[in-house]
Amino acid sequence: MLSKVCFPKCLLLLSFGCIINNKFSLCDQILSPQTTEEKDYSECGISDFDPFNERSEEDTEISHVIKGHTVDDDRALPWMATLLSRPFDNIQNATVYEPFCTATIIGPRHILTALHCVADKNLFADNYKISFGAVQSSKQTHKLRIKRVHYHENATYLVLNDKLKPVGGMLGAIVHPDFALIESVESIQFTSRVKPICLFGIGSSNLKNSFSKKFSAQRINNSRPFVVAGWGYTEPICSKGIHRTSDQLMYGTMRMVSKDACPFDYADTKMGIHDRIGSIAKELNEMNLLDKICLVAEPSDTEAGDSGSPLLSKIGDKNWVQIGVLYGGGGCSEKHPFSTSRRHSLYTPIDCDWISRVTNDEVKCKGW
Repeated sequence: MLSKVCFPKCLLLLSFGCIINNKFSLCDQILSPQTTEEKDYSECGISDFDPFNERSEEDTEISHVIKGHTVDDDRALPWMATLLSRPFDNIQNATVYEPFCTATIIGPRHILTALHCVADKNLFADNYKISFGAVQSSKQTHKLRIKRVHYHENATYLVLNDKLKPVGGMLGAIVHPDFALIESVESIQFTSRVKPICLFGIGSSNLKNSFSKKFSAQRINNSRPFVVAGWGYTEPICSKGIHRTSDQLMYGTMRMVSKDACPFDYADTKMGIHDRIGSIAKELNEMNLLDKICLVAEPSDTEAGDSGSPLLSKIGDKNWVQIGVLYGGGGCSEKHPFSTSRRHSLYTPIDCDWISRVTNDEVKCKGW
C-alpha cells in the first residue's frame, strides 16, 4: 500500500541526518507496507478497569453515597449504553435527546435493558435511539436505530399507581421477568471503547451455567462486592429539588443478600398496608420479589435512570460478566434521603436460554 510521507528539505545531507531548513518540506510517495492488522474487539467482557483498587480509603468509609464515583476512561466499561428519548425542551426551545434508562451491549446487533423501560413506549419512532461509545452521554457519537424489541413470552407487566397523590406514585408492581432485548437496525462496530459484555446466568432457568465453583467462591460468598453503573439521578429521588440524570457514567459497589434479608419497604398508603389498596400493593411487591436478586448499598446505591443497567462482577484480572438487569430499588427516606441504611436494589437474573433462543445463538452465556 502506498502512503504519503513528508520529509524536511535538507541543506546538507549526511549519512544519518541533515541540517534542516524549516521553511520547506519535501513530500514523496514511497512504498510503505502496512503490516499492522486491525485488532479484534468482539470478545466479550474484556476490560482492565479495577473499581476495587481505584477507591481510596476515604471513599470506602462514606456511608451516604448514592451514586458512587465517576468513570473517566471510555475504555473502562465499554459495553454501557444509554436509551435516549427526544422530548421538547422548553428551556432550549428545541427538541433534544435525553437519557431515560441504561442498557448494555451484548452482541453486534443486540442491546439488553429492562422491560419496564420500554414496555409503554413506541421505540420505533424517530424520538428514541440507543447511544454508546463514551462515558459522558452528551459526547456519545454512536447512535443506533431500533429494529425490533423482544419480550419474554411469559412477561408480566402490572403497575398499581396512587392517583390521589398530586404527582402520582407507584404503590406496587409486578414486572416479571424485567428484561427486554433490543435489536438494532445497524450492526455495532466494536472498538476499544465499544465492546460487548459477557452474560452469566444464576437463575433457575440457567442450571447449565449456574454457579460455577470459581464464580461462587469469588463472588457469592461476599469476598468482593458487585459493581453497578449507570447514568441515573445524582440525587435521591425522595429528596427535594429538581432531579436530573448524570451526564457522566457513575459506578458503585453493592452486596448481595438473601431475599429474607432484603430490607423491603412496602408502599405506604394513607391507611397503611392493612387497607385494601395497601394489601394489594403488598401482595404485588411480594410477588415481584420472587424472581429478583436483592442487593444492599455498600456503600453505593442505584437511582431512577439507572433502570436497565447491569449487575456486574469481575472474574480474574480482565474478565467481566453481567448477571442481572436492574429493576429498581427502595428504602429512600424523605426525612433522611441520603441515608443508605435501608436502601436496596432489585435485579432480574439473566435468562441464558431465552437470550440464546431469540438471538439465534448469536449471544450465549459464558461459563468458567
